[in-house]
Amino acid sequence: MAEQEKKAEKPVKAKKPSIFARIGKWFHELKSECKKIVWPTRKQTLNSTAVVIASVIIVGVFVWVLDGIFKVGISAILS
Repeated sequence: MAEQEKKAEKPVKAKKPSIFARIGKWFHELKSECKKIVWPTRKQTLNSTAVVIASVIIVGVFVWVLDGIFKVGISAILS
């Protein structure tokens, strides 16, 4: 009798959809999300690209100058 009560207490799991149904649902949701994307204009893209290139050049020059300063400082210490 106790065994029957234990079996009756187990929750019934909901059956998962098939793998193909889940993949189909994923692609459907992907398509819906892609429709919501707001793409930047050409002007915004060019502006952002210019900012990134300028930032990279500025940081590169800064690192180059620091490298030169450290090189001179280490050579002075070692000699």
